[in-house]
Amino acid sequence: MTMTTTNLQILTNHNANAQLPVVARAALSFAAVVTEWDKRTRTRRALARLSKAQLEDVGLTLHDARVEARKKMWQI
Repeated sequence: MTMTTTNLQILTNHNANAQLPVVARAALSFAAVVTEWDKRTRTRRALARLSKAQLEDVGLTLHDARVEARKKMWQI
């Protein structure tokens, strides 16, 4: 099973209420951030592979898609 950002957020919120040790909370937070970065990277790579027609179908221009695809994983 792969861990999704939603799963990590649920786990983090649930376990934060259970008074986890600081290191465990930090590890969960770190895992959530890395998972989000991975999701952005995969999404941006997929966006870069779309054709102009496909981009128009979702309401994006080629320029918009290129700008988004060039962003680093930590950039929103």
